Amino acid sequence: MRILKFKQSSWWRSERGYDITAIQGDVTKRLPFADEAFDLIVHPVANVYFAQVQPVWQEAFRVLKHGGALWAGLDNSINFLVDGAEERIINALPFDPLKNPDQMAQLQADDSGVQFSHGIDEQIGGQLKAGFQLLDVYDDINSSGRLAKLNIPTFWVTRAVKP
Repeated sequence: MRILKFKQSSWWRSERGYDITAIQGDVTKRLPFADEAFDLIVHPVANVYFAQVQPVWQEAFRVLKHGGALWAGLDNSINFLVDGAEERIINALPFDPLKNPDQMAQLQADDSGVQFSHGIDEQIGGQLKAGFQLLDVYDDINSSGRLAKLNIPTFWVTRAVKP
């Protein structure tokens, strides 16, 4: 595990008054934080980089204080279905490049890293299974491209709380 500390000279400290410590680790394993250490977790659309997301939700639940909030951005898998021009459906779901060499080749050609699709049962159902109470959900679109022009939602955002 690598710990990166940003001190007084960092932009965050000098401009915003924050001391930031960034820790590089594996969120599918226990992180070096005490139980109930945080009031808020902002989880960007990162689950695409994990084959299994339930350990992520379990760990988030563990480190969040009672009454604390989880804001999570989630890919709804539509981006995994379509080609780069977003004109044709070229993949079946689930998108799992570890089991499908053609999907791995697509990711390598785009220099996208290894990514996985996840359904609503894993994404939102997983939060509920971990113990979160869902307070709100909405969908969002890509920032550009054909799907955005057609206003096709490709993401979900949830707001949940640890009771």
